[in-house]
Amino acid sequence: MAKKDVSVATFNFETEALMWADILAAEGIPCVLVPLGVGAGGWGASVWRPFEIRVREADADRARTVLAPYLQTDDDWSISS
Repeated sequence: MAKKDVSVATFNFETEALMWADILAAEGIPCVLVPLGVGAGGWGASVWRPFEIRVREADADRARTVLAPYLQTDDDWSISS
């Protein structure tokens, strides 16, 4: 049976998403970064496009708990419910 990945947070830029992905990795939560929008095919590099972090469905609640204290005060980032 395939494991489902779910979005746990969205960021304005790849560099921001990479930073938070490192925090999840340090907690033992594997994740992937997914570019949103047109990406590199639209206007060049995808680094300036929004990205979301996806984790295994089984890790989603734990990932949100890890990210929440860091992200609750910044309007530029959002945690997916």
